Amino acid sequence: MSSINAVFDIAKTALLASQKAINVTSHNIANANTEGYTRQRAVLETKNPVNFGGLFFGTGVDVAGVERVYDSYQTMQLRDASSGLARFETRGQHMAALESILNDFDGSGLSTRLDAFFNSVNDVAANPSSYGERAALLSNARVLTDTFNMAATNINRDLASVNTRIEHKVDAINGLASRIAGFNEQISTIELSGLSANDLRDKRDLLLEELSGIVDISVTENGTGQVDVYVGGSFIVAANKTSTLTSMPDPRDPDVLNLMLNGGTINARVTGGSLKGDFEGIAQYKDARERVNLLSASIVKEVNLVHSSGYGLDGSTGTDFFSPLSVYTNASSANTGGAAITSGLVTDLNALTLDDYEIRFSGPGAYNVVNLDTDAVVSNGAYTSGAAITFDGLSVVISDSARAPQAGDRFVVSATKNAAIEMGVEVTDPRKIAASSTLAGIPGDNANALALADLRDVASIDGATFSQFYNGIVTDIGTEANDARINYEAQNNFTQELRAAREAVSGVSIEEEAINLVKLQRAYEAAAKVMSTVDQMMETILRLR
Repeated sequence: MSSINAVFDIAKTALLASQKAINVTSHNIANANTEGYTRQRAVLETKNPVNFGGLFFGTGVDVAGVERVYDSYQTMQLRDASSGLARFETRGQHMAALESILNDFDGSGLSTRLDAFFNSVNDVAANPSSYGERAALLSNARVLTDTFNMAATNINRDLASVNTRIEHKVDAINGLASRIAGFNEQISTIELSGLSANDLRDKRDLLLEELSGIVDISVTENGTGQVDVYVGGSFIVAANKTSTLTSMPDPRDPDVLNLMLNGGTINARVTGGSLKGDFEGIAQYKDARERVNLLSASIVKEVNLVHSSGYGLDGSTGTDFFSPLSVYTNASSANTGGAAITSGLVTDLNALTLDDYEIRFSGPGAYNVVNLDTDAVVSNGAYTSGAAITFDGLSVVISDSARAPQAGDRFVVSATKNAAIEMGVEVTDPRKIAASSTLAGIPGDNANALALADLRDVASIDGATFSQFYNGIVTDIGTEANDARINYEAQNNFTQELRAAREAVSGVSIEEEAINLVKLQRAYEAAAKVMSTVDQMMETILRLR
């Protein structure tokens, strides 16, 4: 090997290496504002030396590869933090929606309407013969029931909206999983050929972060550059294959969607992402609805009990003030028998507990009635198709259809479900308002009206008055909403810190790249100068010949 040719080859490698490094730097500058882009750098290494004249001489430089300036631990931290942030943000949105439904800040909430109702009852008690006070009472009662109706309607609307959002998110998860699997295949094909798939890896990481914002995930990478993605401990992406996530209503609770992956339900194993916030929101909506229904049913029960014992100006008695409570029943979707509940009635308001019950069959001819709030068996007996089953002021009729109930069949019975959305005023004629406690006391007797007014201060629900119980609902929702805001702010600050730390390592700095570009330009010019010098040396040698 000629030493002059060797110098020429060294200069050529320097030129090519500088050119490739400039190409990488230019790519960084071009993608400085590209979301998810990771800064790249050319990895330079010396070429193998050769023995010449008894000495080892270097043979130049080579570009060993183009690598991402990347910290996998930072990426994992950011992914987990983004998942938590989305959870608290979504949960906060649901709590804010509940606050707006049940707020009393503008004077239009249930607390204000409840006070107006009882104030009107007091007005009737003060002037029991007055038609005007009676008409005002009915007006305020209708406003109260309308407010209950609207609150329940809005909660039901938001619950349905959350489930629709969950269904859309399930579709989005499946779409992201499919795209990640596609990138897996491309990356492994490229990298197994000895090339780098840096830009594809960036795009895949961006999809993984987007996926983590919907649901918390765990990610593992194999030796071929492919990643496996797990949701709730079950894989949704394995190399270039995917599993399909589906949603279906819970057979025992139609307000809840079960997420099914690889044959199992993963709801309980979802701990982050906006899906977790949605599940927490559903629980809050359901709890608020149950408590509002209980409040409504309690008001109906207590007011109707007192009112029906009094007398109106027209001598009427036994009249319900509010529309009577309905009894709702639901057969479990897991039932194997052919029986169905054909009717349900409130038979005794005094005995009514307003708890929910479940009729459980141990066989075709035997049942137990279990109070779901206390888990106590309140009744049992032999089953006869079409015969009434009575307990705690309720009467339920179950009849055979194709066949009798089977062991394990269950039927839920509730006198509070939909109480708020169905609440109405039964009395339409102000003269029928039962202010008097006796027929003889009409029109001046106000004893029954006073008894109605006293209900305001009676601890009718779990040791609380109507107003105290409602204030407890509002206070709990406000506390949960505040907690969600605090958690979101803390998680947002943490996420921003992690993102800034990642950018410090992997982000593109225009100033740094500009400096690097100048350095590479000088290196390129120096290599060109070496080639020019070698060219002149060769001309000199040729002239000597």
